[in-house]
Formats: sequence, structure tokens, C-alpha cells
Amino acid sequence: MEVVWTRLAKVTYLEVMEDLKLQWTKKEMTSFKNLTNDLLDKIKAKRITCPYANEKLGIKKGVVHKNVSLFYREDRAKEKIYLVTFFNNRMNPETLNKLLKQK
Repeated sequence: MEVVWTRLAKVTYLEVMEDLKLQWTKKEMTSFKNLTNDLLDKIKAKRITCPYANEKLGIKKGVVHKNVSLFYREDRAKEKIYLVTFFNNRMNPETLNKLLKQK
């Protein structure tokens, strides 16, 4: 399956990386990149089944790290995975609802 990064996913991923850059080290940044890639590989290979965060919108939630989740949707017919957003789990859930509705 092909992974398609939406503009919002790119922006929120970079925000997480910038936060890591300000507060942590390159080691943590590399670790987060690896965790993200590992999760995407598992999703693409269908080795993991993530639960729906919003079944109505078809959006699933994968946990990249205890503090960051990835929200995505699958289009099995087109063999594509659309990354919707990365979300810091410590943020206000209302912010997440707004982001998911933008998809």
C-alpha cells in the first residue's frame, strides 16, 4: 500500500519534530522517526490493526509513542493509506476533533 501524507500530517509531524528538537536530543528525534516508520510499515503490511478513532469518518488511530498518535484512513480499493494528522496526546481533545473534521 502507498502512504500519502496530507498537508496537515506533514505540518503536525514537523511540529512534533520541532518540539523534540527544542526539548530533547537528536537521539529522541531519530527514535521518533524510527517509531513512525515502524508503525507505517506495520500498517502497510497489515501486520497491525489499529482501532477506529472515528468510524463515521473512517479514521483510525495508531500510537507512535505514548505521547503521540497518528490518525489515518485507508482506501483499500486504491491501495492507499492517507495520513491525516499526528497528535500530541497531552493536548486538548477538542483540538483533535477539529483536526479530524478537516481531513
